[in-house]
Amino acid sequence: PARGGTGALYTAEHFAAVRARLAPAGLFCQWLPLHQLDLDSLRSVVRSFLAAYPHGFALLASNSLGTPTVGLVGRADDRRFDHAQVTARLAAYGDPKRRGDFGIEDDFALLGGFIAGPAALTRFAGDAPANTDDHPVVAYGAPRLTYAPDSTPPERLMALLQAVTLTPEELIDADGDAYWAMRLGNYWRARDRFIAIGRTVRPTADPTAMLDQVQAPLLGVLQISPDFRPAYDPLVRLAEAVSAQDEERGRRLLQELAAQRPPAAIRSSAPSGQP
Repeated sequence: PARGGTGALYTAEHFAAVRARLAPAGLFCQWLPLHQLDLDSLRSVVRSFLAAYPHGFALLASNSLGTPTVGLVGRADDRRFDHAQVTARLAAYGDPKRRGDFGIEDDFALLGGFIAGPAALTRFAGDAPANTDDHPVVAYGAPRLTYAPDSTPPERLMALLQAVTLTPEELIDADGDAYWAMRLGNYWRARDRFIAIGRTVRPTADPTAMLDQVQAPLLGVLQISPDFRPAYDPLVRLAEAVSAQDEERGRRLLQELAAQRPPAAIRSSAPSGQP
C-alpha cells in the first residue's frame, strides 16, 4: 500500500468497478496485507469496501503472525454461502490430500478463516474516512507505518480479532444442521486461541523443547475444536520426532490425540505405522 499507485486498489471506486463486472453469481476477494497496513488505514479500506459490498465478509488467508493477510469478500448476489454448495465445490477438487496441498482439506479449513460479517465490519470501520480516488488516505497513511510503525503485525492482528465477531448463521446456510454450525463456531474459537498462543512460542529445532512449549496449549485448543487441524497435525509430527528419543512420551501423546480427533481424521493424519 505504501508504493505509489497501489493505494488505488483499495478505493471505493475500485470496489465499485469490480462489482459492476461480476457475473450474477460472482464473488470478489481483495487481499489486504495487515503487516503493511495500520488499523486506521484498514478501517478506511473496509468502509470503502462496504460502500460497494454492504453484505461483505472478512477472512484470514492463514494463521500467520508475521505476515497476517486479511481478505474482504463480496458476493454479487449479497447472499450467504450455502454449505451444500461449498462441500460440492470442494469435492470437485479431488481427494483430501490434493486439497490439503492448498490447506483446505475440508469445509472447516475453508470456512474457518472467516472472522467478520457485515455488522462487525460496519462497527469496525466506524466513521473512518473512505479511501477514494480524490481522497487517497491509504496512499498517504501507509508510508508512515513503513518508517514509523506504531504497532507490530501480531499486535494489529490480535486487535482486529478482538474488534470483530461472526456467527455461523451470518456466514452460511447450513440447511438446519445445528451441530455442524456449532462445530464451525468452535473452530473459530480454536483458531483465535491458536493465534494467541503463537505469540508466546519460541521456535527451536529441538523437538523435545518444542513439544515442552506447545503440547499443553495445543491440546487445549483441540479440546475447543477437535476439527482444528493446525493444532493437531504439528502435535502428530512432534510425537513422531520425539519418539526417536522418548518412545513412551511419543506414544502417550498419540493416544491423547486419538482420544480427541474423529477416527477418520486420525487415520488420515497419523504417521506411518501408527494407529
